[in-house]
Formats: sequence, C-alpha cells, structure tokens
Amino acid sequence: MFLTSLSALALAAGSPQTLTLGEQLPGVFTNEEQAYFEKDAGRTPPPWIALKIEQRGSGLVVTRTDAFGKAVAAPLTGLAATGVHRDSLTLGNCTRNFDRTDTGWVYSKLQNRMACRQDYQITGVNADGLTLRFADGTETQLKRARPVECWAAAKKTEPKADGSPDWLFAQKLSLHDQGGRVMVGGGDSGAEPLILRMRAVYWPKPSTNRPSMVLYVHKPDNPDSAVSYSWADINASRVGLNLRWMQASCTIKGAERSSDVTSKNFRG
Repeated sequence: MFLTSLSALALAAGSPQTLTLGEQLPGVFTNEEQAYFEKDAGRTPPPWIALKIEQRGSGLVVTRTDAFGKAVAAPLTGLAATGVHRDSLTLGNCTRNFDRTDTGWVYSKLQNRMACRQDYQITGVNADGLTLRFADGTETQLKRARPVECWAAAKKTEPKADGSPDWLFAQKLSLHDQGGRVMVGGGDSGAEPLILRMRAVYWPKPSTNRPSMVLYVHKPDNPDSAVSYSWADINASRVGLNLRWMQASCTIKGAERSSDVTSKNFRG
C-alpha cells in the first residue's frame, strides 16, 4: 500500500498534526515535477529520485526506486520517535532531530554531532511530501504520490488466423501519479512494448495553465519523449487514451466517484 489507512484519513482531513512523524512518513515520493520544470526552464535539474517508505512493525523501511517501483539501492531501516520538545528520525546509522510545526516537521537546528555520510537525508516532512538534502548540500522537493491502477490494450504485431486484428489486454497495472511508469507488452506477449506514465501537473507561475492529470505513452527506446498523451482536470478520477493501436484507462485510487449516468438520463 502507498499509505496507511490512518495516513489517508489525515490527508483527507488536511490535518498532519493528528499523526506522529512515523505515521506521516509512509508513502511513495518523487521529485518528478521539480526535475521536469527545472529542466524545462533551462536550469540544471536535481537528480531524479523516488523513495518508497513503508512501515514495518514499529519501524520504517526506506527504499530508493526507479519510476517503475523497482529498488535501485539497498533499503535503509530506521525508526521515527516522538519526543517531548522535538521528534527524531533514524535511518541506518544516522539520527536527525525535527521540530514540529503547524504544517509538519522541519529540520531542527539542534542536532547531534554524529556525521551522517549518506547519499541523502530527509530534512522536511509534511502531508504533501518530503524535502531531501543530497550529500553535496543541495535540496530537492519530493511530492507524495497517489496510487493509480490502469488497464491497457495493445494491438499485436500478428493478426488472428482469420486476418482480423489481435489484441493484448492487460489489467490491474499499478503505478502512481508522480511520474510512475508501467510496462505493457513485450517479451512473448505478441505486442510491441509500451510504457504508461502518469503525472499530476501543477504548472509553476507565470503559467496560466490549469493543473492537470496527464497520461503519457512512451516507447522503451525513447523513454524521455512521449509518443502521445491525454489530460483531464486535476480532480478527475480517471484518464483515458485511444490511439487506435493501443488504448488505456487509468483510475486514481482514492479519487473514484460513482457515475452520474442512470437509466433515466442515459441517451445512448
């Protein structure tokens, strides 16, 4: 799961103070948006990074992943503790203190003297995401991802025996809305491989573009440039795409809404 049920309730209520640091941390986070818009503006983007934080018993496991959710480094185990005046987060052999605020946790000025020789450190936590500090001192913002489930259909390279098109159908494809990706086809499936990617896009000022949920299709040999894409309102629960040779529909988990169509108002 991307979020514990307690975390999901707190996010819906917009009240991070109802959670402890250890309860707020579980989730999937990436800096997809910051990395994309920094590059788009002609500036040097931060290294792309994704973290999956899981609660295991009374502790935490933090795993650095790629956009497909596959681990790219050994996980760090740790523990979040709640203190009288401040909280602490231990990951591996590094413990750092955090001050509680109305909106989350910020890196405390009061720290122990133990050197933390790690590729990154978490320096801020709130309901929307994390702040990370890399080993060179630069920081990046990671947004909390929402899980997404898709189905996809891709035309196979060979038709059926009768000459009609043959299709590969794939269901329950899991990704997320912060640049998460999933592969469809390839191998012995009979269909050429393609990649679905999802983003919840909030355009930075001075852009007047409205926030959008965007579904992209990529080919594996050109992962940075989409073959095509579609978009919907940021509050949409589903985004679909039909390119004739492939189709897909993705549902943002937790945002599902029942249909307004009834037998009385349907005009099919």
